[in-house]
Amino acid sequence: METRFEAAKSAIDGQERQLRELGSEIWRNPELGKQEIRAHKILTTFLREQGFEVEEQFIHPTGFHASYGKKDEGTYHVCLLCEYDALPQLGHASGHNLVAEVCVAAGIGIKAGIAAGDRVIGKVTVVGSPDKEGNGTKADLVNQQFFKDVDFVMTVQPYMANISKPLFLQVMRVQLKYEGKTSHASCQPWEARNALDAAVLCYTNISVLRQQLKPHMQIHGIINNGGLRPNIIPGETEMKIYLRARDHIDMAILTQKANAAFVAAGKATGCETHFDFTENPYSALLSNTPMADVYQRQAESLGLQFTGDVDLLTTSCGSTDTGNISHIVPCILPTFAIGTDASYQSEAFAEACGTEEAHNASILASKAVALTALEVMSKPELMEEIKNVSRADSPTAPLTLWP
Repeated sequence: METRFEAAKSAIDGQERQLRELGSEIWRNPELGKQEIRAHKILTTFLREQGFEVEEQFIHPTGFHASYGKKDEGTYHVCLLCEYDALPQLGHASGHNLVAEVCVAAGIGIKAGIAAGDRVIGKVTVVGSPDKEGNGTKADLVNQQFFKDVDFVMTVQPYMANISKPLFLQVMRVQLKYEGKTSHASCQPWEARNALDAAVLCYTNISVLRQQLKPHMQIHGIINNGGLRPNIIPGETEMKIYLRARDHIDMAILTQKANAAFVAAGKATGCETHFDFTENPYSALLSNTPMADVYQRQAESLGLQFTGDVDLLTTSCGSTDTGNISHIVPCILPTFAIGTDASYQSEAFAEACGTEEAHNASILASKAVALTALEVMSKPELMEEIKNVSRADSPTAPLTLWP
């Protein structure tokens, strides 16, 4: 196994300059979800040059699929989830340029480790999954039964600390619309039904509701259409609302409370209330404990230090569509520190994601991912433990029947 480990680390080190340029090029040219044309080309070209079998435009125009090796009886298939979309105005404030760099680098390392041993241990696939910050596309991979022959899944997220099992919440996204009646704000305001009042009341209702919610029940939103002109009482307004919770039970309770807040605002202002839940809600992440433990041990062997800060360990890192996959396939999504205390998805964090320090952290994280994958693939008893824990943790895993 040590031979495979050394081969993996050497392969990543040998491509460090190219990997740094790959991540920097994506960082300098941020693209929104499902528009990641440049990143798609950069990543697929590089992986093909490294000896991967690449399928471009996989499921989505900016998705891809790059594989090396073969899965036979007694061997294992690891999948690395690569993200590369950016945020409006903020650029790569989620650090997806670094996620792409880590996943590609880890893929190179795992490929080298597979080739270095005296027996075949399996297959590695790097999957490009666009639009994580939008409506997500990983659920489409599930629906297309892509994970039917995948044994375990790994990806990462840059952050302010190294955490092997971070907290990612379930999220439901709501498009909310209030319809009233327009009128001139000075001449005949009594003829109107003010849809902006409905939106403001809704926001106030949500703010009041937060006081009585559990710590990991969250609601946040914006008024993205508040009217046309000050002298026209708005007859239509729109809001975008996110609901987050730790599990499906808390989400059901939160959804019921939120719906009451939405409808009450419409009734109070005489407006009609319309709301739609967007497709592909993100499930809470189920981090596989045995795999996370291996990752932390391998990362610590490379010099990484993991936080013991209770606040960081219990604070939500947001939500991810990797959560959907974690309920059907063993999965980890550790965070790795990039040398900044800037808050996630801020301008300062976006700047930090383009630094040399962030690149160096990405290289270390990619080695930890590669070594973890190779250890799991080399130890059938460990793989069995990982799968048993996954089945016990997820109520949905036993219901996934691949035909």
